[in-house]
Amino acid sequence: MMTIQVRLAQPTDESAVNALWQSARQRLHDEKIPQWQGEYPGIADFENDLHTGEGRVATLTDGTVVGYAALVTEPDPNYAQIDGQWLTQGNAYATIHRFVVSATHLHHGIGSDFMAQLIAETRKNHLPSVRIDTHAVNLPMHHLLGRFSFQHTGTVYMLDDGTARDAFELLL
Repeated sequence: MMTIQVRLAQPTDESAVNALWQSARQRLHDEKIPQWQGEYPGIADFENDLHTGEGRVATLTDGTVVGYAALVTEPDPNYAQIDGQWLTQGNAYATIHRFVVSATHLHHGIGSDFMAQLIAETRKNHLPSVRIDTHAVNLPMHHLLGRFSFQHTGTVYMLDDGTARDAFELLL
């Protein structure tokens, strides 16, 4: 297993993060997973994450960026309505968005280590849970979430285009 560090994203990470997203977009397309096949996620999302302090990068010891995620602590409007039921009520939770790991570093434990560190940061901030959503056919993400005992709580629909996502929550 490779060792990573997780830190706040910086403006100098933009090209590396964009490359991760482009590679993931192609990988998802090749696996017939309809996730990220449009403009999302993109540079505007990265810049917003920088502005809000939500962007996190996973780096190797040499500084190479091998992962990215947004760790959001504000309520997600997409999660206000759910076909199902969240495990927690109210607006105190963290959400992980735009989670990606470098294609050249898949199956080296980086995704698990990165997720574990994001969960640990959430726990340290005394939030009761972590929520995340993904496409129903994104089985690699379902598998990762299962490793951390995230529970499938239902379906949420994205406000911008109405597409369905499987919703998950982990009690801390």
